[in-house]
Amino acid sequence: MPSEGIDRVQLAVALVAQVEERFPFPRNSSTSHPIRLIKQAEQQVASTYCVACGARIGSLEQHHIAGRTSCQDSVTLCKTCHDEVTNIYQAKWLPWEHEERDKLRCYLLGWSDLFHLVWRKAGDPYFYELSKAFALNARYTE
Repeated sequence: MPSEGIDRVQLAVALVAQVEERFPFPRNSSTSHPIRLIKQAEQQVASTYCVACGARIGSLEQHHIAGRTSCQDSVTLCKTCHDEVTNIYQAKWLPWEHEERDKLRCYLLGWSDLFHLVWRKAGDPYFYELSKAFALNARYTE
């Protein structure tokens, strides 16, 4: 099935639901529920805090989940988290020089990177499982 015909938000919400069949969303999380984050990112709703670490001070920036050229969906990150996800995580897959980028794969990898960062900040295995689920689906999306 070609990935162009797949609704990215619908797929992301389904992946969250699959993870939640095995791991409940942590009640004491400072991060919004992933489905809420996904929908806010689609609507490009800016937050008053960093969605990765919860910081409310310092400069907050908008981070494009799949890279600016692949998708306009964005979340709010503090400068530290934004630098980390952009320069460490996304550097491994963005940009792909002489290849046509698959926008759905970029989208899924972007969420995987963000959830991995949240896991590193919060330490809750729920976010690690989300990261793995999104990365695996990116890998096997055709």
